Amino acid sequence: MKTDSLQNAMNSAMKRKQALFVETEALRLLNAEASNTPRLVFELYGKHGVLYDYGTGDESELRKTAGKWLVEFGWESITLLDRSFAGNDERKDSAVVAGTAPETLVVREGPLQFRVEPQHPRNVGLFLDTRELRRWLRESSNGAKVLNLFSYTCSLGLAALSGGAEEVVNVDVSQRYLDWGRENLKLNGLSEDKCRFKNMDSERYLDWAAKKKLSFDRIILDPPVFSRFDGKVFRFESDYFRLTAKCSSLLSPNGTLYAVTNYAGIGAEDFKQGLREAVVNAGKTAREIQRISLPEDFDIAPGSGMRAEGNAMIFQMTINMPMR
Repeated sequence: MKTDSLQNAMNSAMKRKQALFVETEALRLLNAEASNTPRLVFELYGKHGVLYDYGTGDESELRKTAGKWLVEFGWESITLLDRSFAGNDERKDSAVVAGTAPETLVVREGPLQFRVEPQHPRNVGLFLDTRELRRWLRESSNGAKVLNLFSYTCSLGLAALSGGAEEVVNVDVSQRYLDWGRENLKLNGLSEDKCRFKNMDSERYLDWAAKKKLSFDRIILDPPVFSRFDGKVFRFESDYFRLTAKCSSLLSPNGTLYAVTNYAGIGAEDFKQGLREAVVNAGKTAREIQRISLPEDFDIAPGSGMRAEGNAMIFQMTINMPMR
């Protein structure tokens, strides 16, 4: 994209979204085609920006424009993350293209605070497309037992805990990300007695919990589209709905599953149908299934069906008692 087009897109975004900074310090200002910036996403964390390049081929233009944005908007740095390839191995390392980026900073989102790393080569530590889900969890988790699978830095589990959850279990294969989650827990002054961190494969945890006859009132299922760990490969196409069935088996009567995916190869209706069928395979039924919208700053009109790069699709599903 040319510098003038990028500048116009950013000017429009800042004008339309300025009021949203009252609620959060972390916003998505440019959202690919939805913001008239094809293959380019821009997020702002405090005064530090992150550009996600999904193959624009315009790195020199991006660097030039980034420098102008710092001057015009008073920001302190912009980092460029390469998203032009699906696999991490083929991507370039992150690069600071304007200003001086810190290794870490803390941003506020509603009543919560999260530590982020603007220069992290993959993700900064907070997925903005699940902000509405965090709000739902804060508002609906009072007294609940919550299981947060593929928990990453645990933002979803901590949102539930801040909403009064009785117990939250965060599960992830990465000890580093779980430690990051512990930092977020302490940062928010939340109860350490009610929050646990399990360093293990999420499906193995589901199998272990089933043997122990554990149950949960809320389960969050947010796996990567593809991952490889300890000789095991996870793919959305072959594995997501199988895990959905296992989650359904662990839900208490009238419990809720929050199903999240960034897989671009499935539409909303097919995803919803896959969830319903998985619940039936677990011997239960879904009484209610509702889509949770993307945040307002994502520029996607409700009901449009449009999904830009890096935009989650999220459904809340209430599970009935087992079928007789």
